[in-house]
Order: sequence, then structure tokens, then C-alpha cells
Amino acid sequence: MASPELQNVADVRALRDARRTGGTNVPALVRAVLSAMRMTLVNLFRKPVTVHYPTTQRPYPDRYRGLLALVYEEDTGEEACIGCRLCEFVCPPAVIKVEIQKGEKRNYAKAFTLELYACEFCELCVQVCPTDAIVMMKSFDMATSDRRELLLDKDRLHTIGLQHEQSWATGNRLRDMQGPPKLARPEKPAAPKAAAPKTPPPPAEPKAGVQA
Repeated sequence: MASPELQNVADVRALRDARRTGGTNVPALVRAVLSAMRMTLVNLFRKPVTVHYPTTQRPYPDRYRGLLALVYEEDTGEEACIGCRLCEFVCPPAVIKVEIQKGEKRNYAKAFTLELYACEFCELCVQVCPTDAIVMMKSFDMATSDRRELLLDKDRLHTIGLQHEQSWATGNRLRDMQGPPKLARPEKPAAPKAAAPKTPPPPAEPKAGVQA
């Protein structure tokens, strides 16, 4: 007896041949409809595997990296970006534009724009950032029907960094992983301890003579 898959293929071919000749193969048509309804009935009582997003969300993997964002320094609360423009120079599709603002103690980014609709998510901008200012978040939730909303400015990038959980990958961590392994320094041999001077044994006491 032929398998159901082969039988379905034969029914489809029979319907195709009947359509070419101008006739209708009723038995083949009935078998095809019943086979499709059987598949529908089998899956009707199965446990669903889909997730009702956004009311239900799956947990993200530990190494997941999605949206790009700008962060603040944890100790001072200032903007971590210093406007060095390394991310702009390394970006392959050239979707990052940075304007530098000189400061007394350090520099800042006067303007920072990112065209997310053309981003390749290659993470090169994260890898070259010396201050870990631009990072990737553990989220992808930015669906929109307006392309202009994917043109992110500095304020929007900072907002994304506060809304979502930050990924583990930062520029310093990624550079440490990609660099050559650090060889352990050989330990210096311990200097031999000086031998303690030997003290001479005490002189033996004379034996007392035997009295008569």
C-alpha cells in the first residue's frame, strides 16, 4: 500500500491531468479534500507551539544581541559617549553620524544619529567603542510602519538603553575575547634559605671519682 505522501502526489497529478484534458477526476478530488481535512483535524487538538506576542514573551538567550543603544556611565551618570567617531568610521553601511562637542575635562557627542532601517547589526561599532558607550540590547521590539521612526537620535538611543536589558557584550569584553591569550609570567625560583650556623656541643662534665 502506498504511503499517504505518495498518494497525495498521485492525486495532485491526477487532478492536473484531468484539468489538462478538460475532465474532472471526482475520486481524486474527494481524496485530496479528505486528506487536507484529516491534517487539519489532527492539528486541531495539538498543544499550540506559538507564543501570543506581545502579551507573552519568550526569554531571550544569554548571548542574544538586538537593538543598539547609548548608555550612561554608572559611577557619574554622564553620557558615556566621548564623540571619538570611531563607530562612524568603522560602520560598513555608514548609518552612524556623530558630531563632537569639546569640553573642559572630556569631549561629548553633540549629535548622534543612527539609521536603524539600514543597519547590518554587525556589532563593529560596539567592538571599537573605547568607553563602552554604544551597546546592543536583549530586545528586538521596535516594529513600526513608518520608516522615519527608525531614524534614531541621541535621546532616542539613550531611551532605548534605559528601557531594555543590556547585553553582556561590550567593546572591552569583545576585544579581550578576540585578542591573543595572555601568557602567564613564569614564577621566579625562590632563593635558597641560608643554613643556620651549627653551635658546638657543650663540653662533657668530668665523672666524679669513687671514694674508698
